[in-house]
Amino acid sequence: MKMLMTICPEHRREEICKLISQSGIHTYSVIPNVLGKGTTGKHLGTHTWPGKSDLVFTVVPTAEIEKLIAALKNYHDSLYESEGLRVFALPVEAIF
Repeated sequence: MKMLMTICPEHRREEICKLISQSGIHTYSVIPNVLGKGTTGKHLGTHTWPGKSDLVFTVVPTAEIEKLIAALKNYHDSLYESEGLRVFALPVEAIF
């Protein structure tokens, strides 16, 4: 299994969740209002550094992950580079 962690602008969260569901994955979690600094700049939710990100993560069986990765990559390529959509994959092991 792998965990896909998607960091997206807060206004893109619903679209990301929809893509996950359309890929046949019906479980995900969202951590809203993520603050930080990355290659697209600072997103600190202040007047000087406006904007916040959301973290959407899902655990996917390895056999099913390619469809979701392809959908997220296609979506990423349709956005402005400055929107800062990033996806990371981590190996995971279910404990119980």
